[in-house]
Amino acid sequence: MHRISDLTCLRTYLNRQAAELDRALLDSCGFAAVVQADDAGGMQPHLAFGNQGVKLLVASEIADEALAVLEQAPE
Repeated sequence: MHRISDLTCLRTYLNRQAAELDRALLDSCGFAAVVQADDAGGMQPHLAFGNQGVKLLVASEIADEALAVLEQAPE
């Protein structure tokens, strides 16, 4: 288990769905990732946009490899 301070934000998204797609891609490649959004548990998605968006976080020590996976994925 990693502490919050050991996490790195790979990307910021405008909506939770886009972040969850990339999280699932990372998960399928063996990288643990978490989506962080201040959107009232998905009930008020507009809140995330006003609060710096939806963030995709990974452990700092795997950030470079996880970002490489995302950069190779088709859009």
